[in-house]
Amino acid sequence: MDAGTILGFSFEYAAAMAGIFLLYLPVIILVVLLLIAGGVLQLLLLPFAILIRKLRRRPEPDTDALRFLDRTLR
Repeated sequence: MDAGTILGFSFEYAAAMAGIFLLYLPVIILVVLLLIAGGVLQLLLLPFAILIRKLRRRPEPDTDALRFLDRTLR
């Protein structure tokens, strides 16, 4: 194999890679746009998630002195 054949195979390989990239470019753009849209929606819904988390948190139990008085009476 001479240098021209190797160079021709190299250019054909690069052209095939470029063609496949251009063929899948709309899919790549769609995936990137969906990832960006998902991130923006997640940022927009973050305040609501924090609010729901605060509302679902259980309140602290009341600690009063009666519990300690009952223990001393025993």
